[in-house]
Amino acid sequence: MKLLLLNRTATARMLAFLTLGLASCHSSEELKSEQYFVTGQQLYMTHCANCHQMEGKGMSNLYPPIAGSPILSDKARVACIIQYGMSDTIVVNGKKFSRPMPPNPKLTEIEIAEIVSFVSMKWGKDSVYTPIGVVHKALVECKAN
Repeated sequence: MKLLLLNRTATARMLAFLTLGLASCHSSEELKSEQYFVTGQQLYMTHCANCHQMEGKGMSNLYPPIAGSPILSDKARVACIIQYGMSDTIVVNGKKFSRPMPPNPKLTEIEIAEIVSFVSMKWGKDSVYTPIGVVHKALVECKAN
């Protein structure tokens, strides 16, 4: 029994050592990108996937796809739509979508940055996270307009 306990302790220490070793191989920016991606994915599943679906393909003629959408190149606009919603018609890949998107006023700026990071890295052409400063500036500007 004592040997088993020592083995578990040694295994736990070895895993911790390996995890720290692997983490040190990444830059702080890479780690932040990974963190934003994972947290953004969780937030997307909670707040967005019901309409836009798990794979970002949308729902037929009801809700637009996010995957491959040109809107992903405009992170400021994506942040504003997430926070304040949208009632205008949007054209994605030649298809019109006119159902309104509700606002998400309870999401914080960091949560919006994480969602924008996830969708941009997953279905856009980005490989890095979206800084909270980008989201803050976008939300201030679109609220003023």
